[in-house]
Amino acid sequence: MVAACTISDRRDGRWAGRALRSWSSPSPDMCSLWRSEVVNRPKGATGVPDSPIMSAPRGKRPANRPSRRHEILAAAIELLAIQPPDEIAVSDIAAQASMTPAAFYYHFASKDEILDEIVSEFAAGWSQYVTDLLGGLAHRDDLTEFIDAVLGWLDERERTATVYFVTSIGATSTCEATRKAVREDLSKKATRTVATLAPTKDKVDVSISGVALITLLETLARSRMELDPTYRTLGPMRFRANAAALADHLIR
Repeated sequence: MVAACTISDRRDGRWAGRALRSWSSPSPDMCSLWRSEVVNRPKGATGVPDSPIMSAPRGKRPANRPSRRHEILAAAIELLAIQPPDEIAVSDIAAQASMTPAAFYYHFASKDEILDEIVSEFAAGWSQYVTDLLGGLAHRDDLTEFIDAVLGWLDERERTATVYFVTSIGATSTCEATRKAVREDLSKKATRTVATLAPTKDKVDVSISGVALITLLETLARSRMELDPTYRTLGPMRFRANAAALADHLIR
């Protein structure tokens, strides 16, 4: 305001000293008002009122990019169910998911990472399901139903089960560590189940039978997923019946 007055006075050939002196010498009423404001100002306040036309700066808005992670996982499972990992490139998975490789790398750092996640997720479901079934085995006569339930569960998850039991074998150290941990955990639980079903068995035999039962389930899974000669020769019904008989023999 002072500058504007000064420029105006200079343009008219006059000096704005009067305006400056008038501005720098407030009236008594102005002084009283100013002192009252300073005295009554809350501690820490700056005395500068918030401007009604200048809002606080907004924080950085997050990118509103929908996740396509599940699409990548589904595409990878489709490919891994029919090919080993070393024959599949990131570009193949991206093309299967109808996206660019850059979009793949936005969600996953590498092909191994997505394989490890697929195996880990399936392992969790497999471990929980078999654990529940083992807990419900009260008599050897239930073994046929037990085998039917396991194979039925695998049929419903055929592609992912194929990745877990067939194509991902030896693919990464993480996959192998996951499978080993699940196998050991289920073997311990199977051992406790065998001890209940066959109380007269020796402890060593019970442990061997527990490990053998879980090994049998994994073998059945691979045979079913690969549709190997044994499965094709026997057919679904005889395959399940023979598997139940073998399980009974292990526990007897």
